Amino acid sequence: MPAAEKVKADFIIHNLASAVVFPEPYRGKGTIPGWRTEELKNASIAARDGVIVWVGPSASLSDEVQIAATARFFNGCGLTAVPGFVDSHTHLVYAGDRSDEFEMRVQGRPYLDILAAGGGILRTTEAIRNMPEELIFVETLERVEQIMQTGVTTVEIKTGYGLDLESELKMLRVIDRLREESMIRIVPTFMGAHAIPADRRSDPDAFVDEICNVWIPEVARQELAIFNDVFTESKAFSVEQSRRILKAGIENGLRAKIHADEVNVLGGVDLAVEIGAVSADHLLMTCAEGIAKLKDSGVIPTVLPGTSTYLMESHHAPARKMIDAGLPLAIASDHNPGSCQFLGATIIQSLAMLQLRLSASEALIAGTLHAAHALSLGDKIGAIEPGRRMDLALFAGDSFRQIGYQAGSSRVEALVAGGVVAIDRV
Repeated sequence: MPAAEKVKADFIIHNLASAVVFPEPYRGKGTIPGWRTEELKNASIAARDGVIVWVGPSASLSDEVQIAATARFFNGCGLTAVPGFVDSHTHLVYAGDRSDEFEMRVQGRPYLDILAAGGGILRTTEAIRNMPEELIFVETLERVEQIMQTGVTTVEIKTGYGLDLESELKMLRVIDRLREESMIRIVPTFMGAHAIPADRRSDPDAFVDEICNVWIPEVARQELAIFNDVFTESKAFSVEQSRRILKAGIENGLRAKIHADEVNVLGGVDLAVEIGAVSADHLLMTCAEGIAKLKDSGVIPTVLPGTSTYLMESHHAPARKMIDAGLPLAIASDHNPGSCQFLGATIIQSLAMLQLRLSASEALIAGTLHAAHALSLGDKIGAIEPGRRMDLALFAGDSFRQIGYQAGSSRVEALVAGGVVAIDRV
């Protein structure tokens, strides 16, 4: 029989101590999540045009890969390669400082006192409205660069602090510029329905009408967002208001996401399943009935252990029950100015293990492959597998288990985004 044709490659990462692969990856609705990892020792990874074409033992590289004469090489000696982390839920674009609120909260001051002192989301809204767009961009770019240092190669960023059309568009323009100038993938989400401004509380349905009939069509016209999100809670938007907002987004080509069950179980999970949302996020209060509804729905349950930790909640999202029920659980940071200042992927890996009781393998898969599915990118990124974009985080050591173990201090030695070395400390 003729020898198998070699795959062609123009970029090789060779001599890795280890490369972490997922033997049974979740492939979307109708498939079963696999939570097993395999560490390929003495491995190499080959790519062509930024896409992985081969992964295997370094000793087999020359036998199975045709290396272009102009190929680039990266020596991974002493490093472990994991898929680039995917942070599928963030609010990275914001302005101002709320450290005084943090101190008040840890000292036991109630939220109403914080609001009375001028705090809360509306404080950030005022800062966003008053800060020049260029300065917002500079501050946000710094945060993006910080998360890259923790191994993030894809990040979703929501609006939601403008709360008027022009300010929301200003935030979206910042995100759009980040998409152009950053080396990692930026996914934009419109979240005009984050809160009801103080001057619109007398007629919230009129505010919802404006979001549906004016804001969403304009965002879609300018092609500034991929997703449309809503905060479905008793202190924000009702299920019916949320349904109208998410349906308006779908009608304008924006895929649906939803903040659900963070404070109260109102029916946000039911709505997510009903309209086919890509993900339902927070889920702090989700009970057995909600877990059963999510099963086989295709909606990715995304939990945020950093937020429940930062808010000193008495319990965390029922992640173990979700995994045991067969759900493709994802984890994300929810970095934002008020309720979660944890920044980056490595600390979230640690919190997923400490607070949610995930294993190292479960935390890694939830923060890469399943988080990619929470952005409708589950077939393109999130795993070290031929056919996927070469997004890799390379850590010192011979096992990925050190990432969660080192509780946020594990340092990326190299970051590869789309086959391009974005960070190199080697």
